[in-house]
Amino acid sequence: MLSLPKKAMPEAKTIGYDVDDVIAAFGLRTDSDCPLLQQWTAAHYELDMVESAIIDQIHADMREAGDYLNEEELKIRFVGGIFLVAKVDVKHRLRVFYERPLAAEINGYRLAVICDCLVASPYGKNSPQKPYFFLQEFKKGKGEKNDPEGQMLTAMLIAQQRNEDGQPIYGGFLVGTDWRFAMLIGQEYCVSDKFDATQRDEIEQIVCIVRRLKDLVLAD
Repeated sequence: MLSLPKKAMPEAKTIGYDVDDVIAAFGLRTDSDCPLLQQWTAAHYELDMVESAIIDQIHADMREAGDYLNEEELKIRFVGGIFLVAKVDVKHRLRVFYERPLAAEINGYRLAVICDCLVASPYGKNSPQKPYFFLQEFKKGKGEKNDPEGQMLTAMLIAQQRNEDGQPIYGGFLVGTDWRFAMLIGQEYCVSDKFDATQRDEIEQIVCIVRRLKDLVLAD
């Protein structure tokens, strides 16, 4: 009995981090008027004296040298301070991780990214399990091959496939001292207006948004 040769599976395509290419490849809808994103970014909390003092220090650092910090300096002096004040970590339930790889094959595309920062449920001693939020930070500008928005969206798509729970995926990206937040809700992709990290009131709002993230993901 003759056996027919097996049909070769098509090789997965690769895609870069240009955000427009990623949006087009996955048929995402972009929306500038997303109620869930607006509710998230309008979060407000009263901060105590210690938290306010840390924000004062972050503000002073960002005004003096924010546009000149490299990626690691920004992570230590700014991003780490934001997550410290926001108090995102919840033992056994939620944790902030840095520099973690994610990869998946989705709709014939091979996706891979190193996540500058992510918030996920923890697994074992020090591994992210279910990712909820991604932050890609400090690149010289958008439109380069390492566009931080494209990297963030790539990570969000991988998480959406991995989680398979129909819940929104949250994100953020930094270009210089400008921070924007994003949500991926099914095929709908929404991005906020920018928050300027050289302005104290906007740093405080960034803290409130990140703190609200904890409430949102733990409520799912």
